[in-house]
Amino acid sequence: MKNSKKHGINRRGFLKGAAVGAAGLVSKTPEATAQQTQAARGTAAVPSARALAAETEPVSTDVEVLTADHPGSDFMLAVIKSLGLEYIAANPGSSFRALHESIVNYGGNKNPELLTCCHEESSVFIADGYARVEGKPMGVMAHSTVGLQHAAMGIYNSFAGRVPVFIILGNTIDAAARRPGVEWYHSAQDAAAMVRDYTKWDDLPISLTHFAESAVRGYKIAMTPPRGPVVLVADSDLQETPVADLSRLHVPRLTLASPPAGDPVAVAELAKLLVAAENPVILGGQAIRTAEGMKLLIELAETLQAPVSGGKFPSRHPLPSGGGFLGNSQ
Repeated sequence: MKNSKKHGINRRGFLKGAAVGAAGLVSKTPEATAQQTQAARGTAAVPSARALAAETEPVSTDVEVLTADHPGSDFMLAVIKSLGLEYIAANPGSSFRALHESIVNYGGNKNPELLTCCHEESSVFIADGYARVEGKPMGVMAHSTVGLQHAAMGIYNSFAGRVPVFIILGNTIDAAARRPGVEWYHSAQDAAAMVRDYTKWDDLPISLTHFAESAVRGYKIAMTPPRGPVVLVADSDLQETPVADLSRLHVPRLTLASPPAGDPVAVAELAKLLVAAENPVILGGQAIRTAEGMKLLIELAETLQAPVSGGKFPSRHPLPSGGGFLGNSQ
């Protein structure tokens, strides 16, 4: 992992500069405020000596700035990059602000590239469509409880369609780390509970090593047939806590499971039954996951001259059955 200081703008210096600018905005004198009010009314006021002096005095930098050269989110991003995610769609939220910053500044906004969305449901549907075309997951980031509620319909659609979507959910678990107001309203002890019935798997890592292991495991589970969406909770405090020694952290290797295959003896017996059948019918279901699989299904149907009911069989082919839709059959 490269040091963040090698990327264009130093993140610590940039944040300090932003804080100085913010301090300048909030440290205006009453005279300056009065001048702005009079200017808005169309009158020009002569600035007082105090106002003139305030314009040239050094701006106070007595502002608390929380910065880190290597926050935990940098390592999280290294793990995400190892999974080969090309894009992450997100409606920006404070619970994953550190990951947002790491993607843009530390990762150069490339592999993954952040796609800014106006709604979490849109984010999931973009990832759903991407996975259907590319055959692999795309990332989604959602903000705590409210973001996950917005994303719920898209997640359910991916679950019903057997589509792998990799969802990273920001959340502030430790009450002591929550800022007043919004972080209390939007945080939960078990944030993923609301979508657990229609996701394949979820986890709540409590350390960076735990995050790395779970991210790799979640990706593998999402891609193992029958595929489906997974949720990985990224605690905001874990994202923002500085990493003292990067060398002690390890990115696990991703190994995907081989697709299930039928027992050769059973397949041979099935072939005999199909050849001997007078009116065979093939139920398409969701068994076809690749272009090569569709090619083989068409070849089987044409060899047997058997209609195919449901599933993803091409509607323009002469052998699709007019029977009921069996799209979710396995």
